[in-house]
Amino acid sequence: MSRAKGYNSQLAMGYETTYGKTPTSIKGYNMPFNQSKIGTKQNLIESSTIRGRRDKEQPAVGSIDVSGSIVVPIDQVGIGFWLAAMFGSPTTTGSGDTYTHVFKVKDGQPSLVLEQQYPDITTYEMFNGCKANKFSFTYGGDTELTAQIDLMGAKRTIGATPFASELTDISLLRYSNFQGTIEEGGSQLATVTEANLNVDFGLDGKSYTIGGGGCRTELPEGYVQVSGTIKAFFEDTVLLNKAINNTKTSLNFKFANGTHSLGFFMEEVMLQQTSPGIENEKGIIINLPFKAFYNNGTGGSILVATLVNDHASYAVS
Repeated sequence: MSRAKGYNSQLAMGYETTYGKTPTSIKGYNMPFNQSKIGTKQNLIESSTIRGRRDKEQPAVGSIDVSGSIVVPIDQVGIGFWLAAMFGSPTTTGSGDTYTHVFKVKDGQPSLVLEQQYPDITTYEMFNGCKANKFSFTYGGDTELTAQIDLMGAKRTIGATPFASELTDISLLRYSNFQGTIEEGGSQLATVTEANLNVDFGLDGKSYTIGGGGCRTELPEGYVQVSGTIKAFFEDTVLLNKAINNTKTSLNFKFANGTHSLGFFMEEVMLQQTSPGIENEKGIIINLPFKAFYNNGTGGSILVATLVNDHASYAVS
């Protein structure tokens, strides 16, 4: 008897045109991923009904919660599809081997069809109405460079056929930690050992309505919050003084391989003041949390993600 095996599984993605519904004609992508933990939970609610005997009555069922996380490689091509899921279609310029895709915060986010495919047992677990709720990554050190995307969705369907008859394979050209840099105030920082970025898209997951079948009928967007931490050797007080004096600065987390690059630019940032402390006899590290915001930055967005590669388009359609 066959059983589903992880190495033979796939994560398929497509964009919806109407929230929660698979388009009749949809393009599906076979996405590189490390983990996919999208799932469904529906609570069983204890019954308080009295019927003249000691045995408990049948429980009621609650609303359906589609949610979970995926871990994906930070790469040169596939990351653009996830950026489009978070920010919508980018502004794209260029041609040939150097297309520049610029993603900025918009009023809305596209919804996705995501499918965890188990071809060993001919089973396809499709999730409709999915939106990216959080995005985070950490870089520095000697580990595989990945990002985590937390998702919420509307409903799940188990089927024997995939939502798209053919999938477009997305090539994997990954970035590594040593290809990353950090710029603060326009200058590269040489003493940072680790940094992380967290983006919260503020989705409202409580949009259950009467007649909605227990599923979310929409996922309205809220404020976008951007934060993170820089961990650096404590060599001087330049960054610490900026935190103490509430000096506005900028941060750019960037990865580059030849002419291809990926950058996360925060034009307006405040560093949170902390104390480095002395933990042992070794070199002292200072942790500086930060929050990004939008006031009057010329980029017009709390976060601007710029992807330069040879992929022609990330238009959501």
